[in-house]
Amino acid sequence: MNQSGQAFEAYRVLIAMVIALAVLLIILSAVTYFDKLREKVSLDTLYSSWKSAVDSPNGKVILARELFFPKGTVFNRRQFAVQVNLEETCVVLDGEKSAGFALDDSDIEHPRVTAVNSVVGNVYMQCETTNDTIPGFGNCYAYCLLSFGKKVV
Repeated sequence: MNQSGQAFEAYRVLIAMVIALAVLLIILSAVTYFDKLREKVSLDTLYSSWKSAVDSPNGKVILARELFFPKGTVFNRRQFAVQVNLEETCVVLDGEKSAGFALDDSDIEHPRVTAVNSVVGNVYMQCETTNDTIPGFGNCYAYCLLSFGKKVV
């Protein structure tokens, strides 16, 4: 092989590396896009299930299955109460640590549930017209429990 042939070989390797990098970037972009889409669909499913639970406060448990939440996703009573014109005190949050959700109720006024890691889990919702679920709280048209990863009985 002559000198010009050997010089061209280095360019071929460089071109192959650039193409491989471009393919890798496309794959990573697709994975990120689909994770964001999966998260959006999960949140939409959660919120529509929540509205259904509040609209029919008959004590039956509504289950939103296999929802995806990335690590660090935080839920609080306010974000659910505002959607359905309910007082925050009418909503109780619960979370199962072994299912990937941590309940932080150190601030009684503002409890929250956090996804400890990226998790695919179930959310159980139960609303009633009577105050059996939330002892000692105000006057609400529905008293609701949202339980992340922990079955409601």
